[in-house]
Amino acid sequence: MKGFTKAIQRTPHNLGSRMGMSKKSSDPEFEDWERKFSAVEAASEKMHRDSIVFRDGVTSLLDSGSSFSGALATLFSPIGAEYDIGSKFPQADVTIKNIASYQGLMDELRETLAPELELIESRIVQPSLELNNICKKIRKTIVKREHKLQDFDRHNNSLNKLRAKKEKSLSDEKNLFKTEEAFDLASGEYEHFNNLLKTEMPAFLAMATRFIDPLFHSFYYMQLNVYYIMLEKLQSFSDGKYDLSRRDIEDLYLEQRGDAAEQMDDLQITKRIQSTAKMLQQHRIVSGTSAPGRPGSKAGLDRKTSSGSSYSRTNVAAPPPYSAAPASSTSSFAAGKKAPPPPPALKPKPGTPPKQYCTAIFDYEAQAEGDLSFSAGDRIEIVERTNSAEDWWTGKVNGRQGIFPGNYTQVD
Repeated sequence: MKGFTKAIQRTPHNLGSRMGMSKKSSDPEFEDWERKFSAVEAASEKMHRDSIVFRDGVTSLLDSGSSFSGALATLFSPIGAEYDIGSKFPQADVTIKNIASYQGLMDELRETLAPELELIESRIVQPSLELNNICKKIRKTIVKREHKLQDFDRHNNSLNKLRAKKEKSLSDEKNLFKTEEAFDLASGEYEHFNNLLKTEMPAFLAMATRFIDPLFHSFYYMQLNVYYIMLEKLQSFSDGKYDLSRRDIEDLYLEQRGDAAEQMDDLQITKRIQSTAKMLQQHRIVSGTSAPGRPGSKAGLDRKTSSGSSYSRTNVAAPPPYSAAPASSTSSFAAGKKAPPPPPALKPKPGTPPKQYCTAIFDYEAQAEGDLSFSAGDRIEIVERTNSAEDWWTGKVNGRQGIFPGNYTQVD
C-alpha cells in the first residue's frame, strides 16, 4: 500500500517531465554503466534460454530416434515372420537384416549421451540461471534508484518554486520548511543508491565477463562432444551397409522407392469411400426404381448441405425401393407395424411459419455421428429440408436432432 501511495504522488511529476514541464536530473556516468549492464543482462538471458533449447532438442532427437527404430522393428519383424518379406522384396533385405542392430544402436546412443546432457544441465543451465537471478536483483536496485531519482526531482522542483516566490505567506513558509526536509531525505536516499550502483556495477560486470567466458567455452566443447558421439555411432552402423559417398539423398530415396507410391495409389483401400446418399442414388439409377438425381444438385450427393460436415460410409446397405403412396396407405410398413395416428396440429403463433412433419416409411440406423436414427412409423419434425427427397434433411424425433435421408420418409 505504501508503494502504491508513492506511485500516486510521483504521477504528476512523471507526466510533467515527459511533457518538458518539470526538470529531470541525469547522471551520464551511471547511464553508461546501466547500458553495459543491460547488454550483459540480455546476453545472459539468451544464453540460459538457448542452453535449455539445446538440451531439450538433443533429448527429443534421441527419443524420436529410439521411437523410430522401434516402429521399424514393429513393422518388419511380424511381417518377416509371417509373410517372408525378404524373399518377396529383395531390395528390403538390408533393412530386415539390420533393423535389430539399428534399434539397439539408438537405445545405446540415448544411454551414452544421457551423462552428457546431465553435464550440460549442471555446468551450463544451472550456472546461467544463477547469473540471471543476480541480474534480476541488480535490476530491482536500478528500478529503486529510478524511484528515488523521481522523488529527488519532485521535491527539488517544489523547493525551487517556493524559493522563487518574492512574497511568501505564512503557509508558504511552512510548506518551504516541510519541502526542505523532504528534499534532504530524498537527496540522501538517491545519492546512496546512485553511488552504490556506480561503485559496484563495474565490479559486477568484470566478474560476469570472467564467469561467462569459461561458460561459453564449456558449452562449445560439450556440443562438439555430443555431435562427435552421434557421428561415431551412426558411422559405425553404416560402414559396410550403405554407400555414404552419394550426396543426392533425395534422388537416392526416389530411386530405391521405385513405383511403391503408384502401387499404393492404385489400392482401393486408399480411395475415398462414397457417402451413403451417393450410394443410394447410384443404386436407384442402376435398379431403375427412381429417376436419376437432378443435374448440378450437389446437395443430394454431399451431406455438408444439412450438417456442415461429411462422413465416410463403409458397406452401407441400399434402402428399399421407394414408391410414392397415398397418405391412407402409410399404415402398412415393412415391419408390419401400424402407424400411430398423427397428433393434432397446433395453431402456429402469428408471424411464425408452421412446423412441417414427415413420417418414416423405413427404419434408419445412424451410420455416423450427427445422424438421426428412427423406426418406421415415427413422426419426425422437419427442421431443415431441400426441395428434393434425394437430399439429406435435418429433423427432430423424441428430443433428438440430426440429419437423415429424405427418401426414407413421407412428408405429411
